[in-house]
Amino acid sequence: MIKKSLLSLGLLLGFVAVIHAQDEFDALKASQTQLKGTARYMGMGGAFTALGGDASAISLNPAGLGVYRSSELTATLNMMNNSSNSTWKGVTNSDNNIFAHFNNLSIVATIPGTDQYSSALSFTFDRLKSFNRNGVVSGANQLSSLTDNIAYRTGGIPESALQSSNDPFNNTSIPWISVLGYEGYLINPSSSGTNQWTTLLGTTETVRPSYSYSERGYIDQYSIGYAGNISNIVYLGASIGWQSLNYSLISNYGETFGSGGSMNLRNEIYTTGSGFDVKLGVIVRPVDFLRLGFAYHTPMFYNMTDNYYASLNYDTERKGTISTPDEGGYSKYKVQTPSYYTFGLAAVLGKKGILSFDYQYQDFTTMKLKNQDGDSQSFEFENEGVKANMKSVSSFKVGGEFRATDNIALRLGYNYISPATKPDAYRVLANNSVRTDSEYFLDVNTQNFTAGIGFRYNNWNFDLAYVLSNQKQDFYPYDDINLAPARLTTHNSNLAFTIGLRY
Repeated sequence: MIKKSLLSLGLLLGFVAVIHAQDEFDALKASQTQLKGTARYMGMGGAFTALGGDASAISLNPAGLGVYRSSELTATLNMMNNSSNSTWKGVTNSDNNIFAHFNNLSIVATIPGTDQYSSALSFTFDRLKSFNRNGVVSGANQLSSLTDNIAYRTGGIPESALQSSNDPFNNTSIPWISVLGYEGYLINPSSSGTNQWTTLLGTTETVRPSYSYSERGYIDQYSIGYAGNISNIVYLGASIGWQSLNYSLISNYGETFGSGGSMNLRNEIYTTGSGFDVKLGVIVRPVDFLRLGFAYHTPMFYNMTDNYYASLNYDTERKGTISTPDEGGYSKYKVQTPSYYTFGLAAVLGKKGILSFDYQYQDFTTMKLKNQDGDSQSFEFENEGVKANMKSVSSFKVGGEFRATDNIALRLGYNYISPATKPDAYRVLANNSVRTDSEYFLDVNTQNFTAGIGFRYNNWNFDLAYVLSNQKQDFYPYDDINLAPARLTTHNSNLAFTIGLRY
């Protein structure tokens, strides 16, 4: 049974609306970032809103650029070991992979001034997010089946419209999943009503489900920043950033039927996008040991392009494979991410250390999907889904640095990030959607545990950081009130190395 009555409305609207393949889960994918940056920034848990003098702190609070007293070049290499563990009805699985990328490349140029005012300019590259992960999820026998979901979504469609002679993939009133289900013999016309459909499975027949996925891609940011230092008391900064998003997902959802036979649905999604934002920040030093910081990031305004491909391998009444058209599904749209607010408090303990605390806030119910002309009304139903399924997120960061000697610094940090999705959120694909991937992940929480060490020699600095990120999510292969979710835990172990030169 489908979870919400709202789904029925969504399916009805799908027949009369312009075809859209995007929803709130796609907007969320483009809106969330990770703890990435220089090794010093990562080692202190990214708690840098009230601090400066670090290349990655500029992307958090551009006022931190004003703290620089000399120019600097930095580069950071990151090695990531991704491990995903799942538990679904007592069945456990795991998978892991190793990836490498640059976190940060930056140039900071200080501009000479007076005792009352000086400034600095920066050009930076930052990797804000790595999508790279693989995973396997499998469960015990269950009554719920994707074929039930397909039959429900096909309700109201006459059999003649699904027949290949009528070119159903080009019929904008029919979801592609219904075409695959019909041609793969997963659904049958119902004898109880006109244009109604039933699953091929018996009433008490169980299925054994499995799911595997491979995600790849990144969100990169290129920015120009400027900040001024007023009497070493007030620091004001601003930056303009351009972001590039590249994402791909290849997934396989399969079921083995209790009475014999099976099906496997393979989905491929490729997304590219670019956008821009503006960041404004301030740091105040009311007394020597205290720093107060605040920064505001405007929404990111993305232009996105999606391509969708799917194939169904079936072993039912017959065996075979049916695929969507070679050109796949294609769409262009815009995403507006939430504004971002960050507040920071830091204590500078003489020359021996730093303690820093950050609080960050984003309201993910303010995300918007728009058409290419920037009109959000054409995505009215999807944007209502944003408000219904998303929530505001609070992030807490704490970090510390202790100078063991004049040349060696030790660092620790911790983050807690609350979930962006409501616990009863669900995915609704319009009933004329070219998408056939009905699965979705709901956030539970994310924690980062960090540690680092830094060494300075003359004008050079060498920093090393380790970050263990634990993200918990609930996985649903499709929307069904009787379907228990799988618990997925993703562990990302990041080892970052930064080399920097001040001149």
